[in-house]
Amino acid sequence: MKKNLHLGILSGVIVLLSSAAVAQWTKTVLPAPPYGHGALPGRVNALAADGSSIYAGTLGGNLYYSVDNGGTWVLVDSGMTNSDITAIVTVSGSVYVGAYGNLANISYGGYGHGSGIYFTSDNGTHWRRAGATLADTNIFAMTLIDSEIVAGTWGGGAYISSDQGATWSQIVRGLDNPFVRTLAVGGIRLFAGTWGDGVFFSDDHGQSWTQSNLGINNLFVNSIVTDGPSVYMGNTEGVYKSGDGGFSWTLKDSGLTTSYINTFVVIHPNLILGTSGDGVFVSANNGESWMKVDTGLTDGYIYCFAVNGSKIFAGSLNGEVWSRPLAEIITAVNDRWKGDVANSFKLYQNYPNPFNPATKIVYQLAAPARVTLRVFDMLGKVVATLVDGIKPPGTHEVMFDASHLSSGVYVYQIRIGDYTSSKKMVLMK
Repeated sequence: MKKNLHLGILSGVIVLLSSAAVAQWTKTVLPAPPYGHGALPGRVNALAADGSSIYAGTLGGNLYYSVDNGGTWVLVDSGMTNSDITAIVTVSGSVYVGAYGNLANISYGGYGHGSGIYFTSDNGTHWRRAGATLADTNIFAMTLIDSEIVAGTWGGGAYISSDQGATWSQIVRGLDNPFVRTLAVGGIRLFAGTWGDGVFFSDDHGQSWTQSNLGINNLFVNSIVTDGPSVYMGNTEGVYKSGDGGFSWTLKDSGLTTSYINTFVVIHPNLILGTSGDGVFVSANNGESWMKVDTGLTDGYIYCFAVNGSKIFAGSLNGEVWSRPLAEIITAVNDRWKGDVANSFKLYQNYPNPFNPATKIVYQLAAPARVTLRVFDMLGKVVATLVDGIKPPGTHEVMFDASHLSSGVYVYQIRIGDYTSSKKMVLMK
């Protein structure tokens, strides 16, 4: 009996150790290119996923392709130049790659031969230039808005194509800074982050731009991402958040141990960011607080992300592509955040109770939070939504007028993220 017990305990330990070994980032190093092809894989600066395929582009001019979810990689840039690869987007089965000449050397900022945009429709077997307009133009960022491709350049502002990259039009009216480092789209709004003049946005596909930096101190933008009504910007000061579509910004750095932000990815409602030197952080509460998730990550310089199915990929230095199951990251941050949330607010019993026809509901927040407060009947039907939005810390009072409802028992419920608390009240007419 003791022997079986010992075996059972040992089996449990093995399972726990195996789980711990899996619950971390794992590294794959991109293979070296053939002699004479170009530089060894440098910084992995761009990642993109397209169904079962993943593409990785490096400073050094190499583009790689994986069909087994990052297990193995092959070089697929025959016909391209040795310019650095800075951006990748996929459109209807085609892959578009932005190239920058000599990004990593002393001619930084100058135009280089081979820069521009290339595209392939056969998984990298053949490449063609996407429009003569951008030939030898340094590309720093690309994104999609509706069916159009937008390119941000280093020195030439922004361009847009509505014919799959065959022709390009410059879209710079109001975009006073020509050094566009990042692009993002939220609804109809197009955002451009510049090097030295902060954030610009456009509501007409780039035909006109508005500069919007209220609250931002450092105007050298590294990355922008959108998540529903929220917009996030990263620079060397940390993470800025806008809740009003980019008109005003607030620094959100609670839990961050570095201020240098390189890149973001959204897996709603989670926001993941990569830093320069301190790995990966996650927020599950709209950027209000951050949790480090870098177990197994031996290189803290993260420059790009891609999500493919159940895995997230991160590009780092020296041709390193890191991967991790998304569920590990999301579960870890949500479990901790739920505990934080449970201790950060209180829902009080309504007063008076019983009531007729109105009563007061009070709740208290220790930190800013997105709050939903609803009233349900005993069949589970929502009869009133009293609060739905981001609220500041402090004590909040809400009046509930039930003059239109019948006597009976009702339930009021507060929700913050995935956490809820409910209480009953009695309407007695």
